[in-house]
Amino acid sequence: MNDKVSVIIPVYNAGGKLRRCLEAIIQQTYVNIEIIPVDDGSTDESFSICREFAEIDKRILPIHTENQGSGPARNMGILKATGRWAYFPDSDDVIKPDTIEKAVKAAEENDSDLVVFGFEELTESGKRIRLKKFPQTLLGGEEVRQNYEKHFIMDETLQIQGAPWNKFFDLNVVREHDIEYPPLRRHQDEGFICRYIEHVNRVCFIEDVLYTYYVNDSAAVNRKYPVDYVECVLGLYNIRKDTILKWNPQNMTVRDVISDELICNTIWAFELSFHKKYGFNRQKRLEWMAEKCKRIDFSEISWGRINKRPYQRTVAHLLPDNLNAAYDVIKAKTLLQRIVRK
Repeated sequence: MNDKVSVIIPVYNAGGKLRRCLEAIIQQTYVNIEIIPVDDGSTDESFSICREFAEIDKRILPIHTENQGSGPARNMGILKATGRWAYFPDSDDVIKPDTIEKAVKAAEENDSDLVVFGFEELTESGKRIRLKKFPQTLLGGEEVRQNYEKHFIMDETLQIQGAPWNKFFDLNVVREHDIEYPPLRRHQDEGFICRYIEHVNRVCFIEDVLYTYYVNDSAAVNRKYPVDYVECVLGLYNIRKDTILKWNPQNMTVRDVISDELICNTIWAFELSFHKKYGFNRQKRLEWMAEKCKRIDFSEISWGRINKRPYQRTVAHLLPDNLNAAYDVIKAKTLLQRIVRK
C-alpha cells in the first residue's frame, strides 16, 4: 500500500481558510502524496500561501493559471499529476489525518476504482448542519449504473452523485478514458462524476467520516452563480443525456429527477436574469429566455416530480409557447422574494 496519491486542490480567493486545508493534508498519515494546489487566478494572497507551504513541504507543487473556474483548474492538476490515485478536496475544507490512508486501503483491499466515504457539514462557528455516513458496501459498476436512482438522489443511503471531495478516484481510469471536468462555472463536479461512473468496475462505500465541509453563507453561495447560469444547467443536462440517461432508459425515477433538476434550475436561471447585472429590459429578457428554451427538447421531459411543485409546474407548462405568461409568473415570484427579504 504505497502507490502515490495526487491531491488536487482548486484554489480561488480562499484566503486564510486555505491554510487549514493545506495543514490537514501535509499531516496525513499516508506519506506518499503529491499536493497540487491550482490557483485559479486568485486576486488575494492565496497563491502566496501556496508558495509559502511549498517551501515547508516539497510535496506541494503549486500552479497558477488564469481564472477559468474550478473544473479547468482540476483538469490542469490532473495533467500534472503523477500518482496512481486522485483526490479532490476543496480549498476551504478539512480532512481527517488518516483520510488518504483509509481511502487507499479501501481501494486496494476491495479492488475498487471508486471509494466513497462519509462527511460532516459545519458552519464556520462549528455547528453541525449534517452528518452523512455510509454503510460498508461493495457494488459492481454495472449494478450502480443500472440502478442509479439509489446513488443519484441526495437523501439516498448510498449517494454518489454530487461533490468529488468525499470520493477517491483511480487516475488510470481517468487517463484511459480521457475523463475531464467540463468547463462549466457551476455543476462541473457532477459532470465529472457522471463521466467517471460510466467506466467504474467496482464502487466501495466505507463507514468512516473523513471530510469536514464548511457551509458558506447564502450571500457567498449566490456570488458563485455566474451571470449566464443557464449555460451550466444546459451543459450538465447534455452530459447526463450522454451518460446517466443511456445506462438504463427504463429507469423512470432517474429520468424524473434529471428532468426536475433541468426545469427547476432553468427557472432559477431565469429568475437570476432579473438581477440588474444582466441589464435586460423586458423585451431583451424575453428574447434571451426564448433562445435558451429552444435548446431544451420539452418532449423529452418527464413530469413526475415537476408536477409536485406548484410554482415550477405552472411555469414549466407555460414554456416555451406561452413565454409572456411564464415571464409574468417568474417576475411576480422575484418581486415577492424581494419584499419578503425586506
